[in-house]
Amino acid sequence: MNTLDSDDLLPEPRPGFGGRPPKLAEVVTVDDGPAVRHELTLAPGATAADLTTAMILVPPAASLISHHGDVDVSLVFREPPRSSPEEPTPR
Repeated sequence: MNTLDSDDLLPEPRPGFGGRPPKLAEVVTVDDGPAVRHELTLAPGATAADLTTAMILVPPAASLISHHGDVDVSLVFREPPRSSPEEPTPR
């Protein structure tokens, strides 16, 4: 049976020049009333850990609606539309 030390799962340190490290995976949320979009941007060098940490901010019911990028990759998700307060709630 093979086992892994927990040290094997840690990401490699990234070189830095002082200050905060650059964000390699970032989510920006845009709320347009009933439509909410989440844009996840991945920069070169992003690890699976970076992606996983950012994806936590995207609701599980959000659907991928577009993607674009050349150097940085952006994935755009949209949440299911919310009902407006004037609409009656189904029973």
